Amino acid sequence: MRRYILDPPFKDELMTSWIARNALLYGMKPTQLATLITKDVESWKSDLDVFLNEKRMSSILERTGLNETQIRRLPFYGSCEYFYNQTGKTNQVKWVMPLGIRQTGKKLFSLQYCPCCLAEDGDRPYFRKHWRLGFMTACPYHSVQLHDRCPKCRNPIDLKRLQKHEEEVLYQPLDIVHCSKCGFDLRETEFVPTIGDEYEINCINFLQSSLGYGHAGDLEFNYSNLYFEGIRRLLSFLVCSPKGEELFMHLRQNLGLEQIYHRELIGHNVEPERLNISLRRTGLIMIYCLLQDWPEGFIKACKATNTSTHLIKTPYLEFPFWVTDTLFFHIKQYKYFACDEEKSNIVNFFKRRLKKKIKPTQIQRYLEYYFRGIRKS
Repeated sequence: MRRYILDPPFKDELMTSWIARNALLYGMKPTQLATLITKDVESWKSDLDVFLNEKRMSSILERTGLNETQIRRLPFYGSCEYFYNQTGKTNQVKWVMPLGIRQTGKKLFSLQYCPCCLAEDGDRPYFRKHWRLGFMTACPYHSVQLHDRCPKCRNPIDLKRLQKHEEEVLYQPLDIVHCSKCGFDLRETEFVPTIGDEYEINCINFLQSSLGYGHAGDLEFNYSNLYFEGIRRLLSFLVCSPKGEELFMHLRQNLGLEQIYHRELIGHNVEPERLNISLRRTGLIMIYCLLQDWPEGFIKACKATNTSTHLIKTPYLEFPFWVTDTLFFHIKQYKYFACDEEKSNIVNFFKRRLKKKIKPTQIQRYLEYYFRGIRKS
């Protein structure tokens, strides 16, 4: 059995980056090396950054001789406990941006990068794990915005389809920093400085996900997964849910943000990591501002937009204590429930007002109309 001498993974390196980087050192395509070390021709088609099954794991350990703990923690599944602790129930990892193309044919921009980091890597550039996380939109080291596509051809960054230079016979190590579509050198991307709030929330998110604890505003978190669970629920309501549109627009105006917001373009049942980078950037700035005086600013914004607990709280989703306490002790508004006698009186009222007999199928609609009027008044 042949063993392959591979460069060990760098700190915070994506698994696909590690495989691609080593393949280029051998002068071969990344898909070739992935097949050789996993003994599986289909392995490169799956999202190795997220999950690596035991069979492929054993083959990599056998054929490379690298440290087992090191390899097991390369995929997010083995190293996400600080921001997602449900890996025992699913092979998916929340917050990791999905690869590929949606069923609608729309491209997914799943891998971000910092041109400054790539430039500083010298002749051994690599892609970081935190560049695939939906709660990151800026580089915590260089205070510049991350990019999620080639600035020249506007295509997603794709490590699985790297191309060698047309004048070269073999692949070269620096092919990893060139766009797989047009060949543009990503290190030459024009960097965009971040505004203060975006940089601050990215630093908070980076430290929380790296250390497993930290603070945000006046809130202290001994377990950072509680922090990420909370901001995920808030982001989901603010940006992903139609129910949160009024609160989103209120915060956008108060914070002087210019984010274009087309509800119909977001779709339904969208999770934060599936949002485009501009919406994630805006949503995270809103979260940062809400956390600065939590819960007072959030309560004030909810009251200004008539956003009640039953709109935010979803029965089948868990909310961490620091969000739940605010929802149930500060902004809860109970729905009004009518007794049978009151329902009958309401139906009789509409009968007299409309001067016609009401069909049983119409009763529920009239009751909803009546109680909607009560809430508005």
